[in-house]
Amino acid sequence: MGEKKMYLIVDENTSQYVNYLEKSLSISATYLELENGEKNKNFNSVLKVWKFLNHNNLKTNDILFILGGGMLTDLAGFAASTYKRGIEFVFLPTTLLAMADAAIGGKTGFNYQFLKNNIGTFTLPKAVFIDTIFLKTLPKREIDSGIAEVYKHGIIGDVNLWDYLKENTEKLDYHRLIKSSYKLKLEIVNKDPHEKGLRKKLNFGHTIGHAIESYLLNSNSPTLHGFAIAKGMVAESYFAKKENLLTEDNFQEIKTVLNNKFVNYFNFKIDPKEIIHLMLSDKKNTKNSINFSLPQKIGEVTINHEIDVEKVESYLLDFFQND
Repeated sequence: MGEKKMYLIVDENTSQYVNYLEKSLSISATYLELENGEKNKNFNSVLKVWKFLNHNNLKTNDILFILGGGMLTDLAGFAASTYKRGIEFVFLPTTLLAMADAAIGGKTGFNYQFLKNNIGTFTLPKAVFIDTIFLKTLPKREIDSGIAEVYKHGIIGDVNLWDYLKENTEKLDYHRLIKSSYKLKLEIVNKDPHEKGLRKKLNFGHTIGHAIESYLLNSNSPTLHGFAIAKGMVAESYFAKKENLLTEDNFQEIKTVLNNKFVNYFNFKIDPKEIIHLMLSDKKNTKNSINFSLPQKIGEVTINHEIDVEKVESYLLDFFQND
């Protein structure tokens, strides 16, 4: 690639790969390193990216590479999508969560005023390059967090994927998991890129899960995204049972499988009333109810299921008291 420069955003975990990329592509890299962690998915980090882009005078025909997990792809993707009304960017995801979910589909954003992904855009990357070699450097905790979104994909639309995960809890074929996940997600996103209908299926587990994640982050006892979503999936499956959408047998299967997989990560303490307060700020809601995507059976989810706030509070208190 001659003397071309690579403009690159990395974080504290992925800066170690800068030299590897320079040697592989025979180019020099001008890069910005951001602090990692959900607490840094904020406007200050967005400002740092904008300043970096401006200082290096990136033009609208330049390309920015973003190397990292879901937090970084979301945040730096947002910064790129708004800088000079949008420059092209490429994702190089390094976590299972990013490979199977976050880097696919064009959602970008950052957390604002204690709310998860409160500001964002729908902007597709120029390309996504997935290399599972990065997974070899991840701790088990990070891998397990990413697996949660794969379980979600099984519940919303891939019974074979769900059965595979149910039968193989430890020795997993990550190539298979990633391929199944991005295939399912791309099929949905291609039909509904801006979440007007079908794409809302992907929100299963996230209405409660995002509220849990925000609550724990605000209380200085954060958990990883996948674990909050996994707990959200169990809770929302309970809601589906209470709403007579999901059979008792299907609920017990989802609950048992997810609890067994994530038991070591479900030790967080929750104030249900604070969770409800955070859920009320979800962008999918109407005035007097909270909008859910809920399973009808394993492999099928209904969208736009409205539940009034009083009933949500009753369900949630009951769930956490009996959990």
